Amino acid sequence: MWFLALCVLWTLGAIAWAAVALLTPAGDGPQEAAERKAGMNHDQHQPAGRYYIPTYAKVEKDGTAVLRYEVGDSQDSSVKDFLRTYDITAKPKRIGPSKVTYSDRFGDVRRTFTITYNPSPEPAGYDYARITVRARGTDTS
Repeated sequence: MWFLALCVLWTLGAIAWAAVALLTPAGDGPQEAAERKAGMNHDQHQPAGRYYIPTYAKVEKDGTAVLRYEVGDSQDSSVKDFLRTYDITAKPKRIGPSKVTYSDRFGDVRRTFTITYNPSPEPAGYDYARITVRARGTDTS
């Protein structure tokens, strides 16, 4: 009798654990946490209907979110489309022959976008740009 009661309790416990595990939403992984901190997560820009996936995403020890993207020179993937997708309307500042920066705020986050243009060495090659985003919360105190 005790064995049967113990089996029933174990089964009910397993069902309860499975229900909690399945019904609890999963937390953000490290990449999504960095994207959210920088204001670059697709949930934060739903009207765009698209988003870019970073090739690197990390929150540094000082709390700065760093993301890197590579975009091509085509209609589906371009710097212009990237800027439109994430509502970046800041004016560019040239910092080198092939580098520009944009700075803006997204909520209480200050973001700096550094865009490095990399032309293809081949005449009909595929040009691309590397975009690095550094975002840090602003101190309002």
